[in-house]
Order: sequence, then structure tokens, then C-alpha cells
Amino acid sequence: MFKVLFADDEFELCETVRDYFNAKGTEVVIAEDGRKAVKAAEQEDFDLIILDVMMPNVNGIEACRQIRKTAKTPVIFLSALGEEHDLLGGYACGADDYIVKPFPLSVLYQKSLSTIRRYRGITECGNPACCGIEIDKRAMKAFVNGRELALSIKDIQLLEYLMTNKNIVLSREIIISRIWGYDFDGDERVVDTHIKTIRKALGERAGCIKTVINAGYCFEEAK
Repeated sequence: MFKVLFADDEFELCETVRDYFNAKGTEVVIAEDGRKAVKAAEQEDFDLIILDVMMPNVNGIEACRQIRKTAKTPVIFLSALGEEHDLLGGYACGADDYIVKPFPLSVLYQKSLSTIRRYRGITECGNPACCGIEIDKRAMKAFVNGRELALSIKDIQLLEYLMTNKNIVLSREIIISRIWGYDFDGDERVVDTHIKTIRKALGERAGCIKTVINAGYCFEEAK
């Protein structure tokens, strides 16, 4: 399930968007103004942030600038202002997309889903793909530039989990609970062993899996 922060001072719109997204299996957290949106972004991790441009206290543009100082979370702007300079101003401050009001909920949802998938590196068929690395979830196979990797099912599950949580630091404890299960009673260093195997198989793409000292691992797009 994806988690979205939706910031707008129109109460009815917030409720409508939340109900629609929830029905699609996406969690929505509401913020009534830009200041609350910035605070929420500091306190929680989101897959996407949707900001109305014209909000009280702190407007969407300034909220985006503040959020961008500490987070890479993709941002979509909503606004009744649809002139070219309005759109360019939104993109200039770090927005990933700009939607002009009024809009169909279906369009907002699909744009949101596409933005999250693009940020996470997930193909339309749900297969993680980034930097030439792709996983076929149905066949449980992993590839680099079309070359199949000699990896176990557990290796592929771990690589998939890292890729679908791109740019997020995952602790060994979290990885074990998701990949091995909550009842796993072995050594957490088993994660390190599998990471070593995956990196060896990835070859020149091994650098995509970063070790974060005293924290865990993170999949990042190669520079």
C-alpha cells in the first residue's frame, strides 16, 4: 500500500480524494495548510506529496521548497492557476507534476500512481526496474541489461524489496521481518551474506546497493 500526503484547504476535496484513494488501496494523510504539510513530511515517510498551491499560512510553493531541503519525495501541485508561467514556477521549485483544477479523480489517481512508480522504479506491470536491473516477479528472475542473474529466490526477494523501496534506508531488522518473517530466529547478519551475493551477481551495478553505517542498506540509482 502506498502512502500519500494530500494538502489542501478545501475540506470537501480532501475528504473526496481520501475516500477515492482509500478505495483503491492507497492511504491518504490530510493536511489543511502548507505549514501542517511541511510538519507531516518531517514526521512521516510518504510515497507522494500532493500540494495545493494556494493555501493559508504557508503556500504550496514554499511548502515544497521547505520539504525539498530534507526529502526527495515526489511532489504534485494542484492549482486553479494554469498559465505557462504558473506551471514553470511549480516545476522550478522541485515539483514532479502539475495538475490544473478542476480535475477528474481518476486522472489525479493515475498521475499519482505513475509518479510513485517512476520514483520507485516500478514498471507498469509491477516489476521493479532501475539502472538496467529488472525483476520478473511472476517468474522470480532477476536481470541486468537482459542478462539473467544466478540468484536464489531469497536473493531475488531481497533485491526486489530494496528496489521497490528505492532511496529508503532499510535496517537489517526490517529486512528480516519482511523477507524471512517475524518468527525468524537466526542471526541478522544473514542479510549481509545475501547482500554480498547479490552485489557479486550485479557486477558493475553493485554500487546501487549502498551500505549505510549503523543503519542498514539502501538502493540508490547509479550516478
